[in-house]
Amino acid sequence: MGYTDRRDIINRLQKLRGTRIITHINSDRRSAGPWPVPALNTKLGTEAQPFFYETLCAIGRVEALDLFLYTLGGQTDSVWPLVSILREFGSRLSVLIPYKAHSAGTLICLGADTLVMTDLSELSPVDPATGNQFNPVDEINKQTRKAISVEDVASYFRLAKAPYGAGEDTTDEPESVNLDLAFEILAKRVHPLALGNVERSNKQIRELVRRLLSLHWDFEKKGEEEKTLKIARRLTQERYSHTDILNRRESLELLGDEMVNFASEEEQSLMFSLYYDYVDSLAMKKTFVLPSELGQSQQGQLKVVGGFIETDSVSYIFTSVLNVTKRSAFPPGIQVSLQPGQLPPIIPGFPLEIQIELESIGWEPNQKGV
Repeated sequence: MGYTDRRDIINRLQKLRGTRIITHINSDRRSAGPWPVPALNTKLGTEAQPFFYETLCAIGRVEALDLFLYTLGGQTDSVWPLVSILREFGSRLSVLIPYKAHSAGTLICLGADTLVMTDLSELSPVDPATGNQFNPVDEINKQTRKAISVEDVASYFRLAKAPYGAGEDTTDEPESVNLDLAFEILAKRVHPLALGNVERSNKQIRELVRRLLSLHWDFEKKGEEEKTLKIARRLTQERYSHTDILNRRESLELLGDEMVNFASEEEQSLMFSLYYDYVDSLAMKKTFVLPSELGQSQQGQLKVVGGFIETDSVSYIFTSVLNVTKRSAFPPGIQVSLQPGQLPPIIPGFPLEIQIELESIGWEPNQKGV
């Protein structure tokens, strides 16, 4: 399976829907072992923007444009630019969701006129995590800083305000904790500027929801403003886990039948065919085990594909090229005599040590049609 097969499916789906289709796929392939592999898992990001523009220019401006999307999310800052450029090229924008459009992917969906959802389709809560130089240092990896969940901070203050839960019998219990004290306790653990960044992201998300919906909703219409607030609350506060997904019936109840369409039997069949072709091309059903990828070789170069932007005439892939070396790690006091340039051998029973050198990473034309 490869681009030639996917192009055929894209053409058939376009003909069925009377639209032009652009796809964006992020890999979420599992990996085993402690070795980070760049591009194995990819997310929505601003670096894809120029490639979307070039791909859309090849399509040209059309009446109806479909984005075929699979993602677990990514940078919130990438959502508005991507939706804006898609709407520049399509007078009417739809998002085709074969399976997952989570987090920032859900935000992209809010900027579309319609969503086409299969039996398997999922939206998810939007819980951005902030990170800057003021965030707490990770206790395990001292070289990195912890991301702070916006909703975790908001939930902390809701807990401080009503520690026994709204609506529960709190007889003989204090009604609330001193919020000033709660903030003082938190600020001793987290830098105040990091907390300020959390508050800014909190407001940004709610404003972004409104801006995205305003692209296709008439806010002068009675009830639309309240509906927007309901959507923002549902996606940020009222789902208590980031993995507490919304299926297509919940999405329909939240967004309305003018926005959410259930895929027809033929649409769903083609959407699944295209999605599973991407699954095969990215080997997403196969756990990535880095030592096994080198086989018997101790040293070699690996190319990992982690994403696609495609139409019926253009294909880009997100790749990383890695130079990988594996060897046995010897305990202190054990010396091995080696010839110049010779690698330490792999000796059964000794821990395996793997060195990864990143040679390149980024979007590039899919010249081999993978």
